[in-house]
Amino acid sequence: MARFVLLLLLSGCGEADQSAERECRSSDARGSVLKVFSDDENNKLVTYTLKYSSSLEAMMNAAKSETEKVAILESAKKSAVYSLDGTILVKSRDKAGREVICIAILSVAVLDTSAEKEIEFSVKQTTDGRPPLVSVSPFLFKVD
Repeated sequence: MARFVLLLLLSGCGEADQSAERECRSSDARGSVLKVFSDDENNKLVTYTLKYSSSLEAMMNAAKSETEKVAILESAKKSAVYSLDGTILVKSRDKAGREVICIAILSVAVLDTSAEKEIEFSVKQTTDGRPPLVSVSPFLFKVD
């Protein structure tokens, strides 16, 4: 009987882990995370990526005025394409708070250059049937 109870407890853990993984990988969570970064006009990952873009450098060198350079830079920033890697891991789970902390690789491609950064985000289930609340943890990204 004790083995049966232990087996039931262990099988419940697997279901909880799968549920947490589904929350991290849901289209709502993925879309919310990508929106946070695409809406950030001072995104350091994009700034880093553009720093190493030979296409941007060529366009800036060909620009005739500072106004044109600013326009080129703003256009390049707006053209950034973001994606989350297919592998999203569960870092922790708080059953009582109905919150899951997830880890993923965020990629950004701008012009001829791309970069990646590991990010952490949380998905908190609501009790009123609305979509989950998704928040992205700030990260340090040093740009020289």
